[in-house]
Amino acid sequence: MNRESDREHGVDEATDEMADRRAAVAELGAELRALVETAVRTEVAPEELRHVAKEARRLTDRLDERQRAITEVASVDDLTSRVRMYNPVIGDGHPVAPPIDFVHDGDEVTGHFTLGAMHEGPPSYGHGGMSALFLDQALGHAAASSGRPGVTTDLTVRYLRPVPLGVPLRIHAVAVEKAASRTTVRGVITTAEAPDVPLVESEGRFMTLNRAQLERLFAQLSGGRTPPGSVHD
Repeated sequence: MNRESDREHGVDEATDEMADRRAAVAELGAELRALVETAVRTEVAPEELRHVAKEARRLTDRLDERQRAITEVASVDDLTSRVRMYNPVIGDGHPVAPPIDFVHDGDEVTGHFTLGAMHEGPPSYGHGGMSALFLDQALGHAAASSGRPGVTTDLTVRYLRPVPLGVPLRIHAVAVEKAASRTTVRGVITTAEAPDVPLVESEGRFMTLNRAQLERLFAQLSGGRTPPGSVHD
């Protein structure tokens, strides 16, 4: 049985310098998530909001001193090892990711997370689009875990019950069918306390890219150095 989490994968291969940079990205990401969550819940006076906005602009200017192109892969990422520091679902450096740390077990993946006010849709419940985002990611990871990494071609989502904020949640996905270059995966979000009671269900199909498709869709990864199977959701 292989129970390997995404955050553990590839860490031993990182250089000390890269490990330090990833740690710094994760530290900043954690503070930004705390800031975003606090910002969407604050009821301080308008003058304090404007003061914080001014400080935020100053910090933005500091980070803007050196920027990568929007099509450029982040220096801290490693596609072949599933390290995506700025992914909006699993990225430790992303300011609105939960983030979810998926554990891989054969054709299945499982993750645990808690939603905050930054993920709100209806009052006190998660936004339905967030559920779709998280399930798309989980299903993609299950396809990759089954040995068939790919990009989403179809995704259906069924909302059964509202997803609560501030409550530990569980997300699970399993590959159920493999045909040619397509893999069908099913997934579900539940609370951690009641894993047998589905809140949101999903099914998706994922297409494994061949070399020609990789070169056409992701020109920035061309040159034959990136295996097609490393590009997936």
